[in-house]
Parts: sequence; structure tokens; C-alpha cells
Amino acid sequence: MYLERTIDSELENWRLSATRKPLMLRGARQVGKSSAVRNLATKFAYFIELNFDEIAQHRPIFERGGSVIDACELIQAVANTPLIAGKTLLFLDEIQACIPAISALRYF
Repeated sequence: MYLERTIDSELENWRLSATRKPLMLRGARQVGKSSAVRNLATKFAYFIELNFDEIAQHRPIFERGGSVIDACELIQAVANTPLIAGKTLLFLDEIQACIPAISALRYF
């Protein structure tokens, strides 16, 4: 069961924006940031979640230093889900555990 949060309306505004850019959610632990993103994912055709804390094998996608296109191809292969602009929500959970992923956000 999902409990609605104040941030849900802001996430919906972000989803509807024509000039959507990568979004970083920061806040206290265990307040529902990940749950809010997973709830938002129900409004996308596809959802890919990479958790850098729980699955260390996700880190090399960004640590190898390839292009964004290379990273996107690897993400699609790992998730077995298409990564389509505007239709796929890519959620990089616990991104602070992979600094190169944070650096790559500017190119997405």
C-alpha cells in the first residue's frame, strides 16, 4: 500500500514537463523517496531501477567511463527493458555509492 506524499505532485509536474532533466531526490533516510519514485513509475510504460548499494555489479556500467550511449545499452541489457526517452523511467537508487554515475547525469 502506498501512502501519498507531498512530493508526489512535484514529481508529477516533473513528469509532465517538456524540458525534463535528470532529477535528484535528497532527504532524510527512510522517508519514502524510493517509494515515491516507484509510485511515479506506474505512469511510465517502462521502469528500470538500478540500486548501487544492493547490487555492486551495476557500478561498472558507469565506472568504465564509456559514453552515455554505451551506458544506456548496458542498462538495457542488465534490466532486459527498453530505455526509451519519455517512456522509460530510469531510477538510479543509492547513486551516492557510484560517483561516476552522478557525473554522468549531466549527459542524460
